[in-house]
Amino acid sequence: MDFGLRQQKYLEMAGQGGAICELGCGLSPFLSEAKKKFTLAFGVDFSPHTINEARRLFPKVDYVLSDVIKTPLPDKMFDVVVAGEVIEHMEDPKKLVDEMVRLAKHKLVLSTPMLEFNDLEHLWEFTEDSLKDLLAPYGQVTTEVVSSSRFIGRKYIFACVEL
Repeated sequence: MDFGLRQQKYLEMAGQGGAICELGCGLSPFLSEAKKKFTLAFGVDFSPHTINEARRLFPKVDYVLSDVIKTPLPDKMFDVVVAGEVIEHMEDPKKLVDEMVRLAKHKLVLSTPMLEFNDLEHLWEFTEDSLKDLLAPYGQVTTEVVSSSRFIGRKYIFACVEL
């Protein structure tokens, strides 16, 4: 498992606090690292296999099997909610952001590839401005575009929303 550029950037943007949640967590080691800065760390994913494997790999993290736009978790349970490389796969990206806002007390952190038109699984492509426009109604938005050192030519947009 590679703890790379994206996970490091999420940690920087998330800060520290009581509780953090990652929607669409997959098998990322992010929450295991975030657990060093947060008291509680929860991961949400729709795949039973992924959740079972994540529980085995990262036993200090709590995992929930759920659709990321309709989680069974309480309102405002988390200081920070993260969704990395998820929003571009959603039929309605606003529903993901609405769920993130429902769950978060203070901050949202998300990322998406920047204009990666060759991926058939991506339903949406974002520019920095279009992502800011989507997130602006929820709070103060800051963005950063970062080039991948691993995948030449690939760029990611990172966004942080202070609610």
